Amino acid sequence: MKKNFQSAVDVDATAALTDTHPMSIRTFPFPEALLHLPFEYILSKYPDPAKRKVKSFIEDDAEVTEPIMQLQTVLKAILPPNCWSETLVSSSSHPETPVKKVQPLSLPDSKGLTPTMSPTLDVTLRISSESEKKNLWGIESFASAYLLRHIQPSSNGDIIPLHSLEEGLRKLVKSLNKVVIESEETVVQNLESRKEKLASVLVQCLTVKAQCEENLFSTVMPDHFDRLMILKEWRKACERVFKRAIVRLGHVDSGNGVTAVLSDSRCNEHITATGSFERAVRIPAAVKGAKSAGVGSRPSLPLITKIEDEYLTLAEEKILPMTHKISYLKRIKKKVSSLAQDAKGVPLTDDSDGEGGEDTMGSRGSYTAAVTAVATALKAVDMIVGGKCVNAFCAVRPPGHHAGRELHPMNAISNGFCLLNNVAAAALYAASPRSQGGLGLKRVCVIDFDVHHGNGTQDILCSTHDPRFLYVSTHAGGSHINGYEDDAIDDGLRRSPYTNHNEGIYPGRCGDVSPHPGVLNIPLGKKVTPSSLGTSLICQVTPAVEKFDPELIIISAGFDAHVNDPLGMGGLSAEDFGTVTKVICQMAMKSCSGRVLSILEGGYGVPCCRPLEKDLFLPKNSSDGSQQLKLLKLGPDLPDTMEDKMDYLLAKKLDKCHQEGFVECVKEHVRNLAANNNLDSP
Repeated sequence: MKKNFQSAVDVDATAALTDTHPMSIRTFPFPEALLHLPFEYILSKYPDPAKRKVKSFIEDDAEVTEPIMQLQTVLKAILPPNCWSETLVSSSSHPETPVKKVQPLSLPDSKGLTPTMSPTLDVTLRISSESEKKNLWGIESFASAYLLRHIQPSSNGDIIPLHSLEEGLRKLVKSLNKVVIESEETVVQNLESRKEKLASVLVQCLTVKAQCEENLFSTVMPDHFDRLMILKEWRKACERVFKRAIVRLGHVDSGNGVTAVLSDSRCNEHITATGSFERAVRIPAAVKGAKSAGVGSRPSLPLITKIEDEYLTLAEEKILPMTHKISYLKRIKKKVSSLAQDAKGVPLTDDSDGEGGEDTMGSRGSYTAAVTAVATALKAVDMIVGGKCVNAFCAVRPPGHHAGRELHPMNAISNGFCLLNNVAAAALYAASPRSQGGLGLKRVCVIDFDVHHGNGTQDILCSTHDPRFLYVSTHAGGSHINGYEDDAIDDGLRRSPYTNHNEGIYPGRCGDVSPHPGVLNIPLGKKVTPSSLGTSLICQVTPAVEKFDPELIIISAGFDAHVNDPLGMGGLSAEDFGTVTKVICQMAMKSCSGRVLSILEGGYGVPCCRPLEKDLFLPKNSSDGSQQLKLLKLGPDLPDTMEDKMDYLLAKKLDKCHQEGFVECVKEHVRNLAANNNLDSP
């Protein structure tokens, strides 16, 4: 038995995050099979005290000895072929004890086995290799005693107001039992059929969960019923069914313990201006970081590099019109389609006055790249909610959290490198009713740890209070930096990503306050530091998320708060980003069976990947120092046709990211997603 050496603080934290008692964390692991052995069977392996010679206690210091129970022998006795004969028992060193013979129980599937039963033991708890596979669950396996007291009929047979919850839970458990038994009895496993059955059970689970929640709020209950506590326990019971379905019906490359990374080469068609922080090489760099975390090396960490066209159609025809105004989509699409084939770095989000396009530039393929990024996020949502993976990371670009319903969201001066909002589109898809082409989730939480406030995401999801969404943002900023709201002065509202700190931080004052309960904005000052971010996670973010109790958490994963990022607005290390990821995964494990979708936003600390072009203004024999700069090796993930042009000053600024930068941040992020994807852990 392996001891648990966790400190008291770690034990209490783990217990709180996993909703278990601290003693269960400290307790030594015990062989599961022994807990289900009939008591009479255990006693049959122990010497009969009446047959033993009693030792005379004449000497005070005489040693009293008892035979040691051989647990390993007991375990072996219940496994074939030992369970078919008494060879193991007869070989024991202990004297054989007469045991009262018990009439063998006749079962059609016993295959000749005659197990000994304790009179007080239920038939379903008997140990055999066959019956274990057919162990069916009741609602007691998933509902707490508190919930059962409030949803089951009383002893006198009276119907209680919440009997619909009991019926719903019984329906779920019955479906789970049926699918599990059918799948495990099948000799030749059809993995696709198994995945379809799993997806069907999960859809039913989330649907019944939502329907019964509505019934709970519409039902008149006795005064002594605590509606909120019953609701909390109901959600937990349904999520336990969800977890059990994934654990029992999953596969090595689908289901429990799987973290997927998704990308698509069409995102590389978005080509920005020379010297832009948001460069095409960010995707190959993100893939390199993910591979460093083990992605693609084993079935439980798949790398998906091609998104089906059906998701692009879904994005463009159904989801994007829900996310952005039609006029905005037409404007961007028309602007991109009017560009020449070889155009690069052209402003795409400038308004009728020619403002707002200086930072968001692109090329003829930019719109396709942006739609592909949204489609990737939609596929990832499908995979998570459908039980194909527990969590996922989307390495896509262009980023999206500054793109609102239309230009200048929340009065920002520009779109901050963003065209279409990937996170908002994924959240709307997840929370839309199934009748409208969505997945029907009741609550989706967005956690944005990019160094900038996600004004576009807040504009789309939370311009007014929508109970389906909670938007949480930790970012650089604050009223002491951006100034206070003044209706007579408008110069403090619009900030560029390149704005000097003395003039405020992009996108302005919109992230300094939280306008209603559906928004939690946490400005952290001029720079995001580990202490300020950690404090906000513990004291503000975690309580808010637990209260909201989401069914899916979406991360706006921006790594531009890293200490070496060229924006210079953060002090975090790659390990800090890993810790943040772990905390978010633990929140999700407690509320929504670990369902986390992470979508790449900012993070620009990628060293130069191509040799610099010589400065034409320098003498032929002079050196600008570019020969001394080290290139980032991305291997086959860097397409031969992909350029990475920049001037020497920017290349020199990014050179320190060889020590630690964007690649390492993605590595730690994905590594912690993969380390927190086990639904079967205690």
